[in-house]
Amino acid sequence: GVFMAVSKSVDGKSLTSLPDAFFLERLFDPTGRFSFYGPPTDIKVKKRTTLSDSKIQLELSFSNLSQSTNAEIPRKALLVATLPQGTDNAVMLVGSATANRWNKQGSDALIRETIDSFQAVPAPRSNLKLRAKDRSGGANDFF
Repeated sequence: GVFMAVSKSVDGKSLTSLPDAFFLERLFDPTGRFSFYGPPTDIKVKKRTTLSDSKIQLELSFSNLSQSTNAEIPRKALLVATLPQGTDNAVMLVGSATANRWNKQGSDALIRETIDSFQAVPAPRSNLKLRAKDRSGGANDFF
């Protein structure tokens, strides 16, 4: 499967100057996609490719726990990160599969095709005013 994540601020740095750990921190944090049943282990960056000044790609391998068997399942992933013009957060698209599916069932080709087509651009500016909308269903009436 494929999902999107947004990094913390890059503090004005270019993507090419950020270490791999910057991206992995967001991807494997305790509330991250791969940490449902415990933190991933054996995390390795197999390859880093600079696609442009504002776009990089990481090939990863790691293991995470299976809920049903409590066994570690080896996975492979491909991450592409881009820094849309005028923003300070990297937008990442991550595709992953079990190592078995990656190699034998062709998931790698599908994920690479999806990752290669990824672009992130800022939304157009608007003159609309932002208004807070009460979605508490009256729960805030007592405060």
